Amino acid sequence: MILKKLRLVEFKNYTDSTFSIENQRVALVGKNGCGKTNFLDALHHLGLVRSVFHKQDSFQIAHGSNFYRLDAEMEELGQNHRLELVYQREEKKKLLWNKSKLERMTDHIGRIPLVLILPDEPFHMHESSEWRRNFFDNTLSQSFPEYLHHLAEYKKAVARRNASLVYFNQRQHIDFALLEALDHQLIIHSGPIHDFRVRHLPKLSETLQTAYREISDESETVDLTRKSDLDSTPMEELLKKNQHQDIDAQRSTVGLHKDDYIFQMEGHPLKKVGSQGQQKSFLLALKMAQYGFIRTHSGKKPWLLLDDIFDKLDDNRIGRLLEIINGPEMGQVFLTDARPDRSKELIHSRGLSFQVIEI
Repeated sequence: MILKKLRLVEFKNYTDSTFSIENQRVALVGKNGCGKTNFLDALHHLGLVRSVFHKQDSFQIAHGSNFYRLDAEMEELGQNHRLELVYQREEKKKLLWNKSKLERMTDHIGRIPLVLILPDEPFHMHESSEWRRNFFDNTLSQSFPEYLHHLAEYKKAVARRNASLVYFNQRQHIDFALLEALDHQLIIHSGPIHDFRVRHLPKLSETLQTAYREISDESETVDLTRKSDLDSTPMEELLKKNQHQDIDAQRSTVGLHKDDYIFQMEGHPLKKVGSQGQQKSFLLALKMAQYGFIRTHSGKKPWLLLDDIFDKLDDNRIGRLLEIINGPEMGQVFLTDARPDRSKELIHSRGLSFQVIEI
C-alpha cells in the first residue's frame, strides 16, 4: 500500500493540514515539538486504527475541538483507495474504506501493515513485559486475521471475568455458574492463541538472528524464547487450580495474558550481558524481523516508521539501517529528524532518493 495524500483535521497539533506524498521514502524534518511524531502516529492510526501512545481516542483531538479526522488516499497494485477515520467525543470511532463503513475495526487490521521504531523502545524492551507481549501480538495480528480474532475475544473475556471478580467481592457472594461460563470463553480462545505463538516463534527467532548479523556485523548469537503458563498446564486446569487465588486477588492471575518473552545473547539474558550498542542492534534486528515476518505471511510490504532514530544510533548502525531501507524488499518508509542538514547528508551520501517534508 502506497500513501499518496494525507489530510489531518483537528488531530493533535494539526488544525487542517494536507500532505502530498511523492516518494517511496519520506523524511519529515523540523524542530522538536513541531508535530513530526504526531504525523507518524497518524500513520499508525491508518494501519492499526489507534494511537501508539494513548488508549483513549479523545487524547488525539486538537485542543479546543471535539473531533479529529484523518483522510488518506492510497494506491495498491494500480488500484486507488481512500480511508477516512473520524472520531467525535462521546461517539464511536468511524472508519470508511472506499466510502464503505466498517462495522468492526479489527476487520481493517492487516490491510495496511506497519512497523514502528520509537526512540524510547530500548528501555521498554527490557522493563515492560506488556511491551514484549504487545510486540508479538502486533506481529501475529497483522499477519493472521484468525489470531487477531481469538486475541480480541480472549481480551474481552479476561476483562469480563475481572469485572465479575470485583463484583463478587463487593457483593460478598461468588456466582460459580457465571464464573464457569466466563472460564469457558477463556478456554475456547486460549488454545488457538497458544498454538500460533508456539508455531511461529521459532521462525521469528531465526529471522531475528539473520537481521542481527546484518545490522551489527558481529558474531554473537542472539535468540528469543517464550514462557507461558500453558506450556505445562492446560488452560482449564490452570483456571480451576487458581480459582480461589483469582477470587482473592479480584483479577485473573494466570493465562495467556501473563505470557512473557525472553531476549538472549549467547544463551544469557540480553539485559545483563549486552552492551548498549548490542542492545540497540538487537532492537533494530527485532523490528526488522517483525517486518520480514509480516511481509512473508501477509504478502504485503509494511510501512516502516522511524522516529528520531539518528540521535540514538552510531554511524555504523545508521549506515546499515539505511542500506536495509534502500533494499527492493522494503515498502514505503517514513522517518523523522530534528536536524534537516544531518538527514540530507546521510541520505545523499548513500545515494538514496527521499522526499523531504518540512513540518
